[in-house]
Amino acid sequence: MAEKKEKNISIMSYIGLAILLVCYLGAIWNVLKVKNEEIDKTTIRLCHWQLEAGYRDAMDEMIKLYEKTHPKVKIIQIPITERAYGQWVTTQLLGRTAPDLIEIGGFDTKLYLGRYFVPLTDELRKPNPYNKDNPLLRNVPWMDTFVDSLQGSYMPDLLDYYMVGMNQGSVRIFYNKDIFRRILKTDKEPKTLSEFLNYCKKIQNYVAQKNAEAEKYNQKVMRNLKWWQKLPFAPLKLKEKAPLVPIASNRYNINTYKGRYLAMFTADKYLELDVNFDGSLKDGRELLLAFLNGDLTFDDPKMEAGIETVRDMAKYFAPGFMSIERMDSGFAFVQGRAAFITSGSWDAKSFIGQASSQPFGDIILAVNGKKVSSSDEIMKTMNEAVAAKKDISLLLNREGSKIKVNIKPLEGKKHFRETFGFELADIKDTKLGKVPVITELESVSPAEDAGLMPRKRFEVGIFDFPVPGPNDKYAKYIAGPVAEVSRTGCAYGITKFSKHKETAIDFLQFCTTPENNQKFNEIVEWIPAVKYAKTIEMLKPFEPNFKGYFGSLNFSFGGKTRSAMIESQVYWPYISGEIDYKEYLKKLKSSLPQDMAYDFDAILVSASDALPDKQLQRSIYLAKYIFSKDNAGLEESRRKLKASWDVIIDYSFVQPATKAMFAPFFANPDKTEFSKSFFENFKRIKTRRD
Repeated sequence: MAEKKEKNISIMSYIGLAILLVCYLGAIWNVLKVKNEEIDKTTIRLCHWQLEAGYRDAMDEMIKLYEKTHPKVKIIQIPITERAYGQWVTTQLLGRTAPDLIEIGGFDTKLYLGRYFVPLTDELRKPNPYNKDNPLLRNVPWMDTFVDSLQGSYMPDLLDYYMVGMNQGSVRIFYNKDIFRRILKTDKEPKTLSEFLNYCKKIQNYVAQKNAEAEKYNQKVMRNLKWWQKLPFAPLKLKEKAPLVPIASNRYNINTYKGRYLAMFTADKYLELDVNFDGSLKDGRELLLAFLNGDLTFDDPKMEAGIETVRDMAKYFAPGFMSIERMDSGFAFVQGRAAFITSGSWDAKSFIGQASSQPFGDIILAVNGKKVSSSDEIMKTMNEAVAAKKDISLLLNREGSKIKVNIKPLEGKKHFRETFGFELADIKDTKLGKVPVITELESVSPAEDAGLMPRKRFEVGIFDFPVPGPNDKYAKYIAGPVAEVSRTGCAYGITKFSKHKETAIDFLQFCTTPENNQKFNEIVEWIPAVKYAKTIEMLKPFEPNFKGYFGSLNFSFGGKTRSAMIESQVYWPYISGEIDYKEYLKKLKSSLPQDMAYDFDAILVSASDALPDKQLQRSIYLAKYIFSKDNAGLEESRRKLKASWDVIIDYSFVQPATKAMFAPFFANPDKTEFSKSFFENFKRIKTRRD
């Protein structure tokens, strides 16, 4: 017996060893196969953070088409989650193991592009070879085949273009059409800001009423508990509160609302304060000038109108929205837990697809064996059965399967919903036509006990940001419509570590012909970036509006300045309702003059500190110009030498031009409380620095 047992153990050991050997040989085979592929083929790796529905499929299609015409090339797509993307790319760049093509974003682009990426200016100034059969584009520089001529890809400080985009986008408001019909009793999209806020208020009131009813019921249950129900872990049937909020927001898109509505109210004033007529207040000097001469104050009514409008909207955001991530708010919307969400065209496919894939809801086919075809007929038949004290049996169509359930009504109730615990609506289905569907289900009800399934699927609508109407609170301060400056997105750069830069450029050129860019964006359902590529019908509402004002004011220098940081710290308590507008302004008035003094000093110092680098850059281009060996190199170095001189002149004139601009205010620093506080701090900062 013992010998037989040992023999069995020995056989099992050999079998285990054989399995291990097979796995080991398989692993070796895979490694050798990959090695051979790398030897036989040029391998390009590409990484991005676009995990939206369809993007990876679209990129796979481009890769498949490219590899079909370039059999010696293999392209590997590496999707990385948005939360980890910046850290992952940084690690890869520092370790010199980065992919050939990297989607630009999630890191300090100004710092990284010059250090780790290849300039693409020379290639972008030449025609795209894949457009040779297109009579409209065959002789057009590659950069000019894009709708924005790749303006966002140019880095002024580096004098070069560094990336190529795949799409363009715009931001709109998505809404749940079923919530409109069920709660608001309308199909009409809000056209004015007051209509939009009124819709939000109605939804909020509806939820408050439902939650009050649930709370009242739960309190009654808790008051009448039996002794055994008070025992630990005893099951209790309590009603759940409605998870619905008017607007699914997050800590990212609050700035979308702020930028859009500040532009609506302040864009005209923005242009008035642009004293050098360059279309921008970007470095803060003109903003500071406006504060010092009184053209802009903290009490400006246009600023109040824009900021308070966003605060009015924030009252309808989900609680704790400052800590909610973008993907989490999107999930809440597609789950039917929010009526509205603000997002871009890049989320349209995901939202519409996920919303339409939710459960359709139980369709009632028959009541007590009698076929029914409408909600009214069902309610009438079920109410008659209650009056006759008959049992009620329902035949349901649940996701294509027919099931029968029994439902026991509550006695002594006046309304259908109270009696059975659910609501119905006649909803049109593409296959079944108009059918009666269970749309809402009460927790702790006969419907829940019967296991009925409510409708979760809904149709998504899209509309532009509503503007204040003539009777709205801040209508008199409106500047006008806002122009959308849409630059190409999902832009890829090529790393300096790439061993196959020419192939990487060739792949980008292949992807950005009108035909291929249209195909790519048809799959992902985004807006194309290339001229003559057509937008699909679903995305027509997202087509950028180029007519209107551009630019918006703010109470800070913007960017990574000290004043922007302080303004943001004060803005969050204000927008979340912890402080009111009066307190918000009080905090800004006490802090921003000093913070702007730091930012003003930083402008002067950074301009001076940057000059040696700019002069070195000019010397490099001068050397390239003198020692160029071909006409192409001579022309390129000549162009960059001229541009580098322009940059040096700009930086050289920052200090003298700024001193001349602010000389009258330095001569009279006590003119206003703002200027007094500003110059006191600036003098202290300068003394400490000197």
